[in-house]
Order: sequence, then C-alpha cells, then structure tokens
Amino acid sequence: MRIAIIATYTHPTRLRIKEPSIMQSSVPELIAGLCPEHAQVEIFNEKEADLPLDRHWDLVFFSYLHSYYEHTKVLSTLFRQRGMTTVAGGRHAGHFPDDAAKYFDAVITGEPESNVPALIADFEKGELKPRYSLPSQGAAAIRPYRYDLIDFTHNKVRLPGIEASRGCPFTCNFCVLTGHERYRFRPIPEVIDEIQTRMRWNPNFLGLMGDAFVFLDNNLGGSPKYLRALCEALIPLKKTWGCALTFNVLKDESLVKLMAQAGCRYVYTGLESLNPDSIKAMNKGQNKLSEVDAVIRRVFSAGILLSFGLIVGSDGDTNEYLHRLPDYLADLKYFSVTFLGIVCPYPETPFFRELQADNRLLPGTTSRDYDGYTLCHRPKQLHASEVVEHFQRLCRTLGSLPNIARHYASKLMMSDLPRYKQTILFSGPEIVSIRNPLKNPERRYIAGLDAIEAWDVEQMAALGLTPQVLTGPGTAAAHPTPVPGLAARG
Repeated sequence: MRIAIIATYTHPTRLRIKEPSIMQSSVPELIAGLCPEHAQVEIFNEKEADLPLDRHWDLVFFSYLHSYYEHTKVLSTLFRQRGMTTVAGGRHAGHFPDDAAKYFDAVITGEPESNVPALIADFEKGELKPRYSLPSQGAAAIRPYRYDLIDFTHNKVRLPGIEASRGCPFTCNFCVLTGHERYRFRPIPEVIDEIQTRMRWNPNFLGLMGDAFVFLDNNLGGSPKYLRALCEALIPLKKTWGCALTFNVLKDESLVKLMAQAGCRYVYTGLESLNPDSIKAMNKGQNKLSEVDAVIRRVFSAGILLSFGLIVGSDGDTNEYLHRLPDYLADLKYFSVTFLGIVCPYPETPFFRELQADNRLLPGTTSRDYDGYTLCHRPKQLHASEVVEHFQRLCRTLGSLPNIARHYASKLMMSDLPRYKQTILFSGPEIVSIRNPLKNPERRYIAGLDAIEAWDVEQMAALGLTPQVLTGPGTAAAHPTPVPGLAARG
C-alpha cells in the first residue's frame, strides 16, 4: 500500500511562492508515525517544494489550514478523478466536516492517534467510513514522529520538531484552541527518549544546526510545574531548542534561567499588541504590558532570544496607537518582532461568533481569506482601508534592514551562552520575512476583494468547484457567491 501525506500551502501574497523557514508543519511526520510498517509512506510539504502531481498513491492524507482549503480540495478532486482515495484532517475539516465530505472520501474530525490507524485498517479491508471521530487517547498516546522522512535539502534552515504538550489553558477570544482543546502533556521520559533515540538532525551549514530542535507545542509553558520538570530532564542532553509559550511564563526569573540552562535559546510569544485596550478586547489578560520591558531584558540577558508577534485591526486599535507603534517598540530597545499580521476571526472562535452576532463580518469572505493577513471584519474604531495602510507600513518598517541592524547591535553581546550569538544571527532572516506578504502589489488585504491563486482559479472553474463563503449563519456550506479571480470563469 502506497500512502502520501501532504501538508498543503498557499502563500500570503496569493502568488506561487515557497517559504522555507526554521519552523514548518510536522503533521506529515506525525501521521507517518501512525502508519503500519508495511506501508510505503511519502511525505510532502508544499511550503518547501512543489507537489509531484503525476504520481499515484492508494491513500492520500491532506493536512491544511482554513486558507488552504480551496487549494486542497482542488488537489483532492484531481486525485480522486485518477482513482486515489483522499482524507481531510485538521481544524478546518473538524469544524466543517459536512463541507469537506463533498471533496474527500473520508474526514478525520478527532485527534490522529486514535483515528489514523482505524481509518487505514478500514481502508485495507475495503470498509472505509466517511467520517472518523474516535475520542482522544490523551497526550501519552502521541507516537514518535518519522524524522527519517524529513528531506533537509528542500529547506536548509529547518529544524526537527517534537510535541511535549497540546492545547493551552488560556481562553483568548481569537484563538482556535479556545473551547475546543484542553491542555495536557506527555510523560517526560517519553519526550526525552524521542529526542535521544528518534530525532534526526539538520546536517546543513557544516553542522551548525546539529543537535538543535523546536518544540511544536502551542504553549510549552501551559503548566510551569511541568516545564520545570522537563527542563531538568533536558539539561543532561546538552541540546539547543526553541519553543512558543505565553508571556506570563517569562515573568518567572528562575524558570527563565532554568530554561536557558536546559538549552533553550529561542522563545516565541504572542504579545499581539502594546495597546491595553486591544489586549482587553482579546481577553488576553496574561499579558501585562507594564512588565514588557523588564521581561524582554531579563530573557535576553539569560541567553534566550525572545521573539514575538503583533497583530493589527483589533477592536481596541486606533489610528493614533498604530501610528506610534514603531516608537513604542523603539522605546523597548530590546524587541524582536518576527510576525506581523491582521487579526483573524477564525470560524471556530468566540471572536467569530461575536462578529457574526454584530453583523460585522465582511461580505464575500471565503475560507481563503482566513489567513491572518486579510481583514475579514469591520473593526470598531478603524476603516478597512486604514487597517491595510497601517499593516503595509508596519511590514516595511519592522522588516527593514536598519531594524535588523539595530536588532543585531542591541542583542548580539547580551549573553555568552553557547549558540546564543548564532541564534541571534539566524533570527535576522525571520525578521526580514515580515515584508514577504507585500510581494504582490495587486494584493488588497480585504476579504472578498483579492483573487485566489491563478492555478486554483483555473482548476476550480474546470472542475466546477465553488469557494466556501464564511460570513453568516450558513457558514458550513459553500455558496456560489462570485469571488474575485473566479467569477469571470465560473
């Protein structure tokens, strides 16, 4: 039996662009680890390389985000026409299983550890079911990834990843985890064993990235007690690692020092905004902005690069705040922003339901628009054009070469811990990537106004597919509403 596992991708510019980076989807390696030993498994990541469309597999698993849905259902339809069986999984498939069932032979709505082996067993018996939603077996059921299938030639800066926990204990109103996934963690001996015996390291750059990995957890610090125990167990391994966690964890100075001692050299946190009104609107009470400056200095001094993401377009945002945002960041002196986006009301979130009730979702919004770079609603204090103008200006400012130079100058000598300076140098390209969404001058960044990718437009017209419109009560259905780039052919 031949199995393909595909992580699909469409670039924020809506052009055919690849974006290799340190952090990549590891879902293909996760699912591959759940396949039977007798299966011939191949994994593909469209963010790194093109998919070979001339190949044939018996069973094809697709992992995708909301904004990749139209592209993914095109691929699935083409494969099904050639006799392949396709499976959809992920948050979108779990939230819209009835719509996904139109374009895939089976839909997984539960966690993979329970459902992937059951689906494969049914497929081999010729008894495939249309939907798989077996309950979770808990974080202890997470199996080792198939690190041996990673091709580091497609992405020379990529690091292998591992899960220690899933979920998050907080309830931010814009987060896809809120109300859907509780926080839980794996037994630490299993995590350590996977790192020691299963993980395959990046051999590029003369071994400079060897023995380095990332935790793929949404919030590695969801339980500070667990994080402490994990760090204690990591110290003897002498590995270098990075993670994502919530800002409140970094206020614990002793824990930050322990993380550094355990090999942590990179932390990403979703600070989201420096505007207290915006933080309040997001229900993100764990972020105390009055402590930002002290925390940033403390983390860098400990030998850890602290990077954070910001979003614009929140209900608390004003023109005055967004105009002054670069000044606020300059005042902090020790900042490193590696992600800048537009607040996105994903359909499974409390934020979406709030906007839907207030009739503030923009008309013609499709699943393609829920990408974190497209305005899908009417903010309370800003016009849509103002949000776009601020977003474009901030992308250019924060991703500028002078900003990179200030970043290096202010941080490079703050610690002498091993691999600290190397991590700082590698972070430059990540900061520059903030400008990547601006590479398409035709892009308007407002839902319903941007054309989807040209190849997908052509294929959808030929296959008779219509985009999934997500603006009102009937969001689980795909409505034949005209969409830029498709209407002329539809």
